[in-house]
Amino acid sequence: MKRIVKWLLIAWVALISLSAAEPMELSQVGKPEMIAVDQGLLYVLEGTTIHMYLLDKGEYLGNFGKDGEGPGEIKKNPFGGPILVVPFKGNLYVTSMGKLSIFSRTGEFIREYKVNASDSFYPFADRFVCMGTHEVSEGKMVMAVFMSDAQLKRGKLLYASDFEVGQNFRFDFPLTPFYPTMTDDQLFIIAGKEGFVIDAFDKEGNKQYRIVQNEPLISVPSSYQAETEKAFKRNPNFAAAWEFMKTRISYKKNYPQIYGYFPDGNRLFVLTFKMKGNERECIVMDLKGKELKRIWLPIPEQYGFEFNSQFTAADSVFYYLRENEETENWELNTLSLK
Repeated sequence: MKRIVKWLLIAWVALISLSAAEPMELSQVGKPEMIAVDQGLLYVLEGTTIHMYLLDKGEYLGNFGKDGEGPGEIKKNPFGGPILVVPFKGNLYVTSMGKLSIFSRTGEFIREYKVNASDSFYPFADRFVCMGTHEVSEGKMVMAVFMSDAQLKRGKLLYASDFEVGQNFRFDFPLTPFYPTMTDDQLFIIAGKEGFVIDAFDKEGNKQYRIVQNEPLISVPSSYQAETEKAFKRNPNFAAAWEFMKTRISYKKNYPQIYGYFPDGNRLFVLTFKMKGNERECIVMDLKGKELKRIWLPIPEQYGFEFNSQFTAADSVFYYLRENEETENWELNTLSLK
């Protein structure tokens, strides 16, 4: 019996070794900022360059994207939000400073729209969702989410955050998330200033239901302020203005209840600020908010305006980047979400 158990254990270990996916080396990438996966292709944003890889073979297909104002060129806003790269219905939608550019899935430029420099657009159904500024009272501007039509004209206000921008800006760290995400026919927005709350909308912008969950508050550690200050000082866009910036920054006693989220199939993966080593707690829910299980994902803490989104999910696979300390190359790793 002991011999049988021994051989079963050896077979099980061998099976695990064979099925474990080897990391994909991304030797062409120096400082990745975000990744996206669509129909067997991996996109890696670095500055204003978008690198492309074949997922199944790890083959580098080249890159596109050039810094500039002209057609098909991409402009980074040094003091604004990150460049947004969204695969959608066979094309790639790229929001950069003052424009929404549309490329084919292999990087050929199709067309672009001129937009407000503070707006970012997400394609959704037969229209767009806009994340931009909204005046909540005289002289007070916050970031908000709007429904937009196919011509990028703003429509219904869906959510106004507590992220204050404009002349009287203030930042209360850790920042409360509020960004949208979507399935084919459903839009979700984190209503983070209200706690663990996610609102679901249809494509007309009508609220369908609200996901609410009670989670214990997590205290912000004393080291968080120092790490945030380091992040600002190593950012070339903010380092010179730090003495002024620090007068507009405050710190929360507790973390927000949601760190972020992403949909995959008929499930919603909601990330919290609870950490276990280098892994982050993730609550797996159905799209109505029923909790299915909790897992841990390798998503580290970020500070200040470090908006790098080096993970994504598609078809029950979680993709994330890690830098190999020995080779000093970035690698794409995968985990099954089944």
